[in-house]
Amino acid sequence: METRDMKLVELIRSYLAGTLSEGESRELQKWLEESPKHGELVRKIQREIKISEELPLFCSLNEEKAWGQFKALVDRRKKKAVRYHFYRALGYAAAIAIPVVLALSLWIYRSDTGNGENLNSEILPGGSCATLVAADGRIYQLGDKLEVENVDVASAQQAKQLNNTLVYDTTRVVSPVEEFNELSIPRGGEFKIVLSDGTLVYLNSATRLKYPVTFSAKDRRVFLSGEAYFEVAKDSKRPFYVITDDMQVRVYGTEFGVNTRAGDYARTVLVEGSIGLRVKGIDDEVVMKPGELARYDKKEKTLIVRPVNVRSYVAWKEGYFAFENETLEQIMATLSLWYNVDVFFQSESVKNFVFTGFLRKYERIDSILVAIQDVTGVKYSINNRTVILSR
Repeated sequence: METRDMKLVELIRSYLAGTLSEGESRELQKWLEESPKHGELVRKIQREIKISEELPLFCSLNEEKAWGQFKALVDRRKKKAVRYHFYRALGYAAAIAIPVVLALSLWIYRSDTGNGENLNSEILPGGSCATLVAADGRIYQLGDKLEVENVDVASAQQAKQLNNTLVYDTTRVVSPVEEFNELSIPRGGEFKIVLSDGTLVYLNSATRLKYPVTFSAKDRRVFLSGEAYFEVAKDSKRPFYVITDDMQVRVYGTEFGVNTRAGDYARTVLVEGSIGLRVKGIDDEVVMKPGELARYDKKEKTLIVRPVNVRSYVAWKEGYFAFENETLEQIMATLSLWYNVDVFFQSESVKNFVFTGFLRKYERIDSILVAIQDVTGVKYSINNRTVILSR
């Protein structure tokens, strides 16, 4: 790390820890007065620290070593190697719980000021929005609202919308007749829902969930297309089923994610508890354990279960993108849904670049593209709402 950068890291670290000396305080104040961007940088670091404390996703690394690894990757970006280990160089430092995002943010700040020709502030991250189709066919547009809003979801039944969550009446435990609602999340959207049994569901972009307003006495069944994360309320008498076109997940009370939009594959990742998985073409139910990923090949009708770092597969609900050895084509497919953009590759070979990265979800798209560009050497430009990638 350059001497001045290292000094800034130490000054900001001491400031956040409340251990600045009088001389260091004057030095930091002088730097803050040089540009309004410096103050924004410190505020961004403070936000990152708060999130990182809540999301211990990656192992701690020595800060100087991490910065050196990262700089080495950037220096090699024009070589032909296509496998990059980005987050390993951007892991969080253990000291006083302040992550190496100090150094990373300084790099991003310099990158942002040096790549202005590629910036497009109009392409902002997605937000909270959804379309609800009630049991009687009425359609509601939902989104961020501070006040509580009642929504008529079925005959004589209402749900409450608050912020980005739709909450159903959990006092109605059983219904003799199931009336269904459907919640659709568009590209560039996300939403949460609390079902009548108390189950919390996080819904990602381009996702549909169909579910009863009140579950039956026999079981609890929902129908999913897209990506969702479930925190299922425990009920030993009524199993909870997530049904997609290709699989059925059976649980009683657990936490897991389901993704049906990963190209030719559908996958389930288990964070906590136990689930039984049935897929097309395979008769037996597969029982998964925490820390496992099941990937179903829709074409070959095969299922592979393996241990993984499950947090990287559900980081999206915590405000992050976590890519692990994914091709640039796969990564851009994910980004296109969240930012609601089209992607064009000028070179087919660019699609096969493999990238591992841990990136903030609520940044403008150019912040993420700059990071990918500086590590991989892939160039990008933006034309309206189309991202163009080339060598």
